[in-house]
Amino acid sequence: MSLIYRARKNIFFKFISEVLIRSLAFLFVIVVARYLGDRDYGRYSLAYFFAALLTIFSDFGLNTVLIRDVSRGHRLVERYAGNILSLKIILSLALLILGPMSLYLLGYSRDLILMVFLSQIYFQGIYLLDFLVAITNSLEKMEYEFLIKSLYKVLVVAIPLFFLWLGYGLWGLLLALIGAYGISCFLAWAIIGKKLTPLRLHYEMDLWHQLLRSALPIGISGLFMAVYVKIDMVMLSLFGVSAAEIGWYSIPVKIIEMFSLLPLLIMAGLFPIFSVLTSEDREALKRNYQRALIYLTVVSIPIVLSTIVLSDSWLVLFFGPTFANSVPSLKILIWVIPFIFINYVLINTLIALNQEKMITWGSGLAVLFNISINILVLPRYGYLGASWTTVVSEIFLSICYCWLLQRSFSRLPLMRMGLSLGLSGGLMALSLWGLKIFCPAVAWPMAFISYGLGLIIFRVVNREDWRLFKRLLTHPLAKLEQETR
Repeated sequence: MSLIYRARKNIFFKFISEVLIRSLAFLFVIVVARYLGDRDYGRYSLAYFFAALLTIFSDFGLNTVLIRDVSRGHRLVERYAGNILSLKIILSLALLILGPMSLYLLGYSRDLILMVFLSQIYFQGIYLLDFLVAITNSLEKMEYEFLIKSLYKVLVVAIPLFFLWLGYGLWGLLLALIGAYGISCFLAWAIIGKKLTPLRLHYEMDLWHQLLRSALPIGISGLFMAVYVKIDMVMLSLFGVSAAEIGWYSIPVKIIEMFSLLPLLIMAGLFPIFSVLTSEDREALKRNYQRALIYLTVVSIPIVLSTIVLSDSWLVLFFGPTFANSVPSLKILIWVIPFIFINYVLINTLIALNQEKMITWGSGLAVLFNISINILVLPRYGYLGASWTTVVSEIFLSICYCWLLQRSFSRLPLMRMGLSLGLSGGLMALSLWGLKIFCPAVAWPMAFISYGLGLIIFRVVNREDWRLFKRLLTHPLAKLEQETR
């Protein structure tokens, strides 16, 4: 099977499943935010982010090890799945006990501790579903991922919103989420067991040691990344910022998560292939690494400019007037998008190269950098300071990972690529500014045409890139495998 066909197949099912999930998740956020208001939505968001931090070790990088190793040898799937499942159960039970104890020692209220505990329970459902989806990814059976994600997202949106409609409020929402994820896990387990591999608990201590040793750098970097992404919300609460202000900041964060769909699905589809190319064809890996960097950055720039122009009107329209103060935060935070897109490529490439320790060092430095700036900025500037800190920290992380890959894997003309992309984006921005007197039906197509011309003039893309793009949208022939390699 050609690499283009495999990539197109993987990305197609990833795209369908993730678009469905993100669309339903965005609908869920809109309805919940409008129903709860800024204060209660801020409390819900704080409990959510605390639970996400306290349960991060439920995965500990094991899903990535599963995908990487099983994609290289499918016969390992039953053994790896059974042992990883046993490890996850032990880790999850320990975290459910330690989480509330940690919050109690920090002096948080009983209501918040209970909210976080309930959130931890449904987060265990999220991690179990992620594990089951990782099995489908390791076997490149993305159609089953689509089936699982379609089922669980419909349930996880419909049941909680029904409870809100019945008037059960924030507590009813949390209990409904637990029930919805429980049903989803049962259905997903049945699909995996029947269609892909039996799911039985295995206890092989030697393999546990091997898995944990392989996953440790990924798990620690995952911990650092979780802290790096979510610590600002927790620090806002520690500095006494109101629940309403946390709610204002939560909305742009959720919007950024939605925009992160594209690099997530692209790299999730390409990661098994990158893993194979690491051992089979390093030159092909270098070419596809460069292409992924360019393509994702090209897509990110219009997202930034479009959001800045449109956010004043559509954010209040969707979320209601109580979230009008989210607009300034979104206009700052949106600049993180190009660097998030870049970092997805860099991190997945490092993992495919078995350089997880490099990710650990980079993410650890980013956490220290992020926390240091937050301590200086948050007391004075609140949630707007948190927005700027996130952007600067993501840039710092990109610099770290780029330096590592430039030094140890493939030297790319990053300065020339960055300048060319910046000039192309500048043409689009100038077009939007110059054409603002025209109706949107004229201004927006002209702006995108200007951007496309800029990409050609400044040689960001070439004929080979256009040909590859067309092939990804059509049924490729087997003979394309050699060309892609």
